[in-house]
Amino acid sequence: MDEMRERIVAAAKRHRARAAEFLRELIAIPSDSRKEDGVAAAVRKEMLACGYPMADIDRFGNVVGVIGDGRTRIILDAHIDTGIIGDRSSWRFDPYAGDMKAGKVFGHGAANNKGGLAAIVHAGAIIKELDLAADATVVVVGSIQAEECEGLAYKALFDVEKLYPHFVVLSMPTGMRICRGQRGRAEIEITLRGQPVHASDPGKGFNAIYGITQIIENVQALNDKLPSDPFLGRATISVTHVECDENGPNHLPENCRITVDRRLVPQENRKKVLAQFKELCRGTRAKIEVVQYDRPSYRGLRLPIEKYFEPWTLEENHPLIEAAGAAYQSVFKKKAQLDRWTSSTHGVYTMGAAHVPTIGFGPSEESFSGPVNDHVKIDDLEKCMAFYASLPGFLPDTEPIRIPKRRR
Repeated sequence: MDEMRERIVAAAKRHRARAAEFLRELIAIPSDSRKEDGVAAAVRKEMLACGYPMADIDRFGNVVGVIGDGRTRIILDAHIDTGIIGDRSSWRFDPYAGDMKAGKVFGHGAANNKGGLAAIVHAGAIIKELDLAADATVVVVGSIQAEECEGLAYKALFDVEKLYPHFVVLSMPTGMRICRGQRGRAEIEITLRGQPVHASDPGKGFNAIYGITQIIENVQALNDKLPSDPFLGRATISVTHVECDENGPNHLPENCRITVDRRLVPQENRKKVLAQFKELCRGTRAKIEVVQYDRPSYRGLRLPIEKYFEPWTLEENHPLIEAAGAAYQSVFKKKAQLDRWTSSTHGVYTMGAAHVPTIGFGPSEESFSGPVNDHVKIDDLEKCMAFYASLPGFLPDTEPIRIPKRRR
C-alpha cells in the first residue's frame, strides 16, 4: 500500500504542470450554460490524449470518459459551464487569460469548476497509467448546464443514458475538505398583475411595482426568521430577479414578477415552504409558481425539470465517507475534515433525487468563485489528483446496480 501511495503521489507530481496548463486552456474557452460545445470538445480531446479507452459526448452534451470495467462504478464529476461574466470592469484580471502567478491560476471559472475539471481528467490519466481501476469502473464526467439548473445533467445521465453508478464524487470547491451534504433549493416566481393605465393619471389603476415592492419587503423580513440546521446551516430566502412587462414609459406595467431563491433545511417541507410564500403575498392576487426549467442544451435536447430540490446529507459512517477518509489519510498522512457546501451542486439530483451516495472534494474555496479572486492553487490540483486516483482502491465491495424507477 505504501509503495502504491508513493507511485500515485509521484504520478500526480508528473501531471501537475500539464493539469495547470490544461486549466488555463479551459479558462480561455468561454463556456456559459447552453454554450459549452467548445469546452466539451477540448475536454474530450484531453481525455483521449491522456489515454482514456473511451471518451465521448452524450446526447445531452455531457463529456463522458470511462476507465476500467470493474463491478464498482464511481463517477468523478466537474461541471464545465460557467456563470455569466457580468461587468468586465469588475474583474481585477483578464477573466479569460488564465494568468499564472504565485503558484495559482486565475480566471473565470477557475474555482467553479474548471479547476476540479482539470484535476479529475488528469486523475483519470493516473488511474489508467497505474492500473488503479482493476476492480472498478471510473467514469469521469464533464457535466453541463449546472449554472442554470443544477442536477439536470444527471437527469440526462441517469434517465436518458442509463449510466447509473454506485458512488459519485463532485469536484466542486471544498477547500480540500470532504463535503457530505448541502441545503436544498427552491426557485419560486411570483407574478403580480397590475392595471396598465396611463401614467398621467395613476390613481385610476394599480401599479404592480408598488405591490411587488411590499412582497419584496416581506421576503427580506422573513429571512431572519427561518430555521437553522446544526450541520447544514441556516435556511435563507432572497430576491434574485425583478422584471416588468414592457408597456412603454407612459403606462403602469401590466405585470411585475420576481424570482426568489429559497435555501432549505431538512426540518422544512414543500407544503410548509409554499404556505410561507402564500403568507408573503397575503392580501394580493399574486401568482406563485415553482419555476419549471425547460431550456435546451447546446445539443438541442430538452429535459424539463422542476426547480425544487431537497436538502441532503450522507451519514458520517457511510462506506463512501470511510473510503474517502482512508484515501485522504493514505495520500496526506492526516485525518480528513468533513464539511458541507453553502452553495448548491449536482448532489441535489445524484443524492437528493436518485439516492446515489455522493460526496464532494475539490480544489479552491467556494468563496473564491467571483471576479475579484477566482483562482485555484496548483498545489491543490496536484493533491486532488492524488486523492481521486487513490479513491478507487479504497471503495467497498458492491452489489450489482439496481435500476431505479424513472423519476420526474
